[in-house]
Amino acid sequence: MLNLFKIDFVQGKTDALGYGQVQHSLEDAPRNRSVISLSVSGDKLQSVSNYSREPKRLVFECFPTAWIQDNILSGENEHERYVSHFEVRAYRDNVLFFTGIIDTSQLSFDISSGILKITCYDKIKLLSLYSDLTHYYSLSAGYLPIWILAYFLQDIEQVIPISIPYLSQFNLPNLNLPFGSMLTISHIDYSDMNEFPVATTFGWTYVFHGDSWPSPVSGYKFSPHANIVVFVFAHKKIIQGTNPGSQTQYLGRYRGRVISFYHGICPVIVEYDKESDWTADFSSLESQHQELINFFVSNGVAEATLFSLNNLGSTYNLHYTKSQFSNHWVKAHCYGNLFPAKLQPGKFYETFEEEQTDNIKALQAMLMLYNATIYTNASGQIILKNKDAYSPGEISIDDRDVISLKIKRGNQETPDMDTIEVLAGDTTQLQGIIKGHLLDFYDGKWSIDAEISQISKYDISLLDKIRIQGIVYAVVEVERDISSDEIKLKAWRL
Repeated sequence: MLNLFKIDFVQGKTDALGYGQVQHSLEDAPRNRSVISLSVSGDKLQSVSNYSREPKRLVFECFPTAWIQDNILSGENEHERYVSHFEVRAYRDNVLFFTGIIDTSQLSFDISSGILKITCYDKIKLLSLYSDLTHYYSLSAGYLPIWILAYFLQDIEQVIPISIPYLSQFNLPNLNLPFGSMLTISHIDYSDMNEFPVATTFGWTYVFHGDSWPSPVSGYKFSPHANIVVFVFAHKKIIQGTNPGSQTQYLGRYRGRVISFYHGICPVIVEYDKESDWTADFSSLESQHQELINFFVSNGVAEATLFSLNNLGSTYNLHYTKSQFSNHWVKAHCYGNLFPAKLQPGKFYETFEEEQTDNIKALQAMLMLYNATIYTNASGQIILKNKDAYSPGEISIDDRDVISLKIKRGNQETPDMDTIEVLAGDTTQLQGIIKGHLLDFYDGKWSIDAEISQISKYDISLLDKIRIQGIVYAVVEVERDISSDEIKLKAWRL
């Protein structure tokens, strides 16, 4: 191992002559070091908060060449927000280990020594630099998790001529509820509709008129292509009151609910509740009945559909059913995988009015919801991956290479579930479910802090499984101290 570095400066401006080609290089030789010093931060899984960590950082020092003077220290060769047109690829003994952008705001040139310090970041840095960008999320069926990331990167690429490669290694996780453990997603009480007025001293008696519905109409309207489930409830009760003088009056009660479920269980509720005045003209109640029907029609439920609703059905990864306690309530239920296959960020889905949504908020919600992470590989690709997607094999660490090893119990971190509120619908129930899932995932994990010698001997990456002293761990943080030829890592016990 010679520990020789090479830094390639690559044209990263997509509309520039020579895009993607190496424009300049700094290369060490055994007796002539072009790179005076170099350090690189570790690869880290993001915390429960998903987006709080700093991107991977590379810092190196050199004596500026004429090319560097003209192209890096010059302010003309940069995008907005202090991003250089030129990107770097860093090699150690001809092995690529970092690709990223140059942050020109952190250039530091010591005139007395003539040494220039250059700070670089992987392209995850661009997500925070452009956290103010918004997107009109409007695809009716929603967005796959990787699309949330992809549209954010695409929106950045439309602002500056830069390429941001990405790769999905994400698989939809499973949080399965069997049929016997159905989740109640709506409870509609109608017991008050069946109550008679308190009889007065004048001797009124009450019965339900024959035009009353004996039980409510309820069930599901499925729109699988729009990735939405609608639960519908309708009920009508007519009370007939008669006094001792045989005078008869009528009172109509009408109730309607249209509950659209986004992300499987996140409701948007539209309500109709009306009680007529007492009237001797029974025919006048017909307009009240029609008003109830019109309520459903205006909310996308045709009259024919209202009276032909489904009691069972499925969409994507969830199955739906209902239950009823006669004259009291109707409940909507679901079972299956509670993780939605697609996401619908923003309130457009509720209002159907164009609305811009913060890209960063949609990304944060996606990562939080699925317990996923993003990081970059050596070639600079941003990778979306599940946090429990551990590599299949194991890397055995020789006891002789273990410099230090500390075992500790992990501290539980309470996730900020408000992040999910950017998604359409009332996410309260979804937040509670996901919070419990995350706490179960992180609760009481045993972890290690270890230092291992011989960087070149162990090719260790995030989520690799390693075996130390007979115990298997999953790597969640890895940092290479190149100067001392050591690897520092954190890992969860499996």
